[in-house]
Amino acid sequence: MSRDIDNMGISGIIKRIKDRVGDSKVYITVDIDSLDPGSAPGTGTVEPGGFSSRELLTILDGLEGLEVIGGDVVEVSPPYDTNEITTMVASEVARSLLGLMVITPTQ
Repeated sequence: MSRDIDNMGISGIIKRIKDRVGDSKVYITVDIDSLDPGSAPGTGTVEPGGFSSRELLTILDGLEGLEVIGGDVVEVSPPYDTNEITTMVASEVARSLLGLMVITPTQ
């Protein structure tokens, strides 16, 4: 899906997610290794060509209006995160998820 951004753009990805989810309640799991190693090197399985942290955060923020009931961030590996970049990205992702959970969906 990360390469879909080249063809669809961030708006297209957000639309695809919202169309797929519809009015359902949503739990969002963000696997940190979906990010490019330049954005999140501290994971056990790096994904060259993955999303940048900016792209992921923009996509998450674009999901406002969905009924997000929970979320998590997985695959952060502190032993591999020697410069704490991954930890900082994961904390921003968690902040975005929390924000989505407290915003009342539009009807």
